[in-house]
Amino acid sequence: MLGACQSHPDSGGLYVYTDAQGNLVTVQQRPEQGKADQASDDGVSPSQVVQNSRVVADPSSSAVVREDVDDYRPSAEVEGELEARENDRFITYVDEMGQLVSRPLDMGAEREAANTRPDGFEDLQHDGYLETYRALRVDCCNHFLAQAAVLKSGKELLVEFDSDSPVLRGDVPYRSRVFAVDDSVQSVSLMSFIKKQDYLGVELLWLDEQGVPVMLVDQPFSRRYPETWYRYGYLQGTLEREPGQKYLVVFLPYLQGRDGTDGLKLVTDGELVLNAQ
Repeated sequence: MLGACQSHPDSGGLYVYTDAQGNLVTVQQRPEQGKADQASDDGVSPSQVVQNSRVVADPSSSAVVREDVDDYRPSAEVEGELEARENDRFITYVDEMGQLVSRPLDMGAEREAANTRPDGFEDLQHDGYLETYRALRVDCCNHFLAQAAVLKSGKELLVEFDSDSPVLRGDVPYRSRVFAVDDSVQSVSLMSFIKKQDYLGVELLWLDEQGVPVMLVDQPFSRRYPETWYRYGYLQGTLEREPGQKYLVVFLPYLQGRDGTDGLKLVTDGELVLNAQ
């Protein structure tokens, strides 16, 4: 059994095609056009059909045609815009809400912001060098020089103090750590991390080849970095190595925690990072 259906011949229709830009365009054919075609087949002029019938404008049809005309853009213009976008720079990141955000990158504005951005640290002000006095024996460190760890250029070491740490020989047994500095090392940097306003307030003692003290540095820190969401705050300092300095002794100049002069508390349990360049 074969069944078929046919739309009303006067109801109009849709004409669909693809333009030069690849856009799918739909145009609705008005019913009068079908009548005119049929009248031409019957020998009646289209003008007679239009006069004998009431022409009703189809707003949706005209809107579709007008929108298609307004949205039309030459191929050269579209290709030029795509090429310009390819040369633009964008930065993509995940914001605080977990959304992936992409925004254009203005290199000029980024350079200006980098030049005007304040330093991420606070200078620890010192009015020149303050001469201090600490009584140390000439042989204060000879007994643990054999335990010295080698400090090479580009190497980073974690320094901690405990009950097994060697102590300086003298009236006060200061806990210490000793390092044999490689000949390639030009400077030494150290970072003392601040945890709950506590930090290791160490002092440094340089020794010569025979283990005799040649320089005492009682304040090795020159900068203070604030705490951020991904790391602790810390004190940082860099010391240039001078000729004749072979061993570096890092020691705590106190036996128990006490208040410091910088608003922080000096403790015996903390973390210190030593880096050689």
